[in-house]
Amino acid sequence: MDYKISDSEWKVMEILWEKGTATQSEVMDALTEGWNKNTVYTFLSRLEHKGLVAAEGSPKRYAAVIGREECVRQEEESFLNKVYHGSAGKLVAAFVEEGRLTEKEKAMLKQLLEGMDV
Repeated sequence: MDYKISDSEWKVMEILWEKGTATQSEVMDALTEGWNKNTVYTFLSRLEHKGLVAAEGSPKRYAAVIGREECVRQEEESFLNKVYHGSAGKLVAAFVEEGRLTEKEKAMLKQLLEGMDV
């Protein structure tokens, strides 16, 4: 399932994953400055409508319905399909060719590749 989580929604989800449950006020307190009550409410409502967050009680306590790992996997797949047409090889090649990998990351990648069945 493609959740299409915006950057701002992701920040709200990170707080819920970290805290377990939180009220709107607690989410707002955990966010950096520049967020207001209505904005936080809007993002919590969107996430609830998408089925990613559940709310109960009064005041409402929000909790993530889906784990961070599943959302990360979905975001990775979405990015890979959108930018690299599903080719993990092209993604890795882009990082290697751009010189974006540290020596430690290169060693880790080499170790992973050597451990693969070809």
